[in-house]
Parts: sequence; structure tokens; C-alpha cells
Amino acid sequence: MRLWVVLDEAALHRNVGGAAVMHAQLQHLVAMAELPRVAVQVLRTSSGAHPGMLGSFTILKFPESTDPGVVYPEHRTGSLYLEEPWELKEHEIAFQHLQGLALGPSDSLSLLADAVEGLS
Repeated sequence: MRLWVVLDEAALHRNVGGAAVMHAQLQHLVAMAELPRVAVQVLRTSSGAHPGMLGSFTILKFPESTDPGVVYPEHRTGSLYLEEPWELKEHEIAFQHLQGLALGPSDSLSLLADAVEGLS
């Protein structure tokens, strides 16, 4: 299994739960980003408009060639699972654009570590 996350920089600064909670969450992000099968990229606020502005989404891919994958866009009123090949392709393209706009995993890890230090 592999996890690849593109995280908006604003999430690093939006204080939810107080300083202690934010500190613990950021420390956990750093620990997860250091795992070999996890990649975390931070999309800087200065990147401007980007494909993720329409909302968060998760792409689930499976090892079976007969199962092309599922997209789960997050929204307020319930669950939605997109399974049409064109829907999956559209979200894969959007994710590739987000990956290209975001800092690389190494620079993102440094930014996360700086955010943890800023709360210490």
C-alpha cells in the first residue's frame, strides 16, 4: 500500500483544537511523511488557483487489473463514489497537476518540521 498526499499550506496554520493539538498533529504529519511508503507534498498558498480548489478528493486504486479504481470527492451532504473511467481520469489529471504545483516531498517535510518548531 502507498499513500500520496497533497496538503494545502493553509492547513498547517489554521488553528483547530488549540496549540497543543496543532503541535501533535503536525508532529504526526512529520512522522508519517518520513515513512518510506508515504509521500506528503505541501501546496504553497502562493501557488494561486489550482485544481484542488473545487474540493478535496481521494483516489483509491487497487492491485486487481479488473478494478480500475474509485474517486471519493468530499462534500458536506454525504458520500459519493465515482467509478466511471472518465471520472477517474479527470481526477488523476487534477492530482498530477497538484503534485506538479506543490513542493517536493523533501521540501514539504522541511516546511512541516518548521511548522512544528514554530509551535514549540
